[in-house]
Amino acid sequence: MNLFNKFLIKTANAIYPFKIFGLENIPESNCVICSNHLSIIDVTYIVKLFNKNTYFVAKKEVMKGKFVGKLLASFGGIPIDRDNVDIRSLMNFIKLLKNGNNLVIFPEGTRNKTGSTDMLPFKGGSMLFAVKSKKAILPLVVYKKARLFRKNYLMIGKPFELSDFYDKQMTEDVISVLEKQVRDRMVELQKELFDRVDSLKKKKGKKK
Repeated sequence: MNLFNKFLIKTANAIYPFKIFGLENIPESNCVICSNHLSIIDVTYIVKLFNKNTYFVAKKEVMKGKFVGKLLASFGGIPIDRDNVDIRSLMNFIKLLKNGNNLVIFPEGTRNKTGSTDMLPFKGGSMLFAVKSKKAILPLVVYKKARLFRKNYLMIGKPFELSDFYDKQMTEDVISVLEKQVRDRMVELQKELFDRVDSLKKKKGKKK
């Protein structure tokens, strides 16, 4: 990461502060980091946590932007056609993982602009990177959409592998089962985060 990028991350983290739960769950080996997606600021949280050898799967439409596209590329963003993942793209991401890099995916496929924190349906094939590379998934959940000078929260869950699917043919039915399993884990982690934040707020309220 160059000095300009470090400055941007430091600035973003100052005006969009956040607290992290579950740092102890980050594995020593590389993995597929799976996160919900509420705003572009989510990227700055993750870059702060995993600033070395980390790449992002980004929508090709976003990466086409002259400013945003170049900025995301400098942070490790790699474009992909979410609706048509070709073999070449898949192999490139698998190669990155097998070479010891982390790969960040937002399986909802886009930012959640519904105004709700409920996770969107996961896009088809988003878990193939973890299955084909036989790497663990590290679930990460962002509490809410980032707001200026308002503390946000992130929770990192325990890494898990999708070993039951390693030798299966990736039919549409299998992929649907696979992604439901991962989404269910993410939803459970999100509930755990909500409970943790609610508990913190109640404690602060009692101290006042």
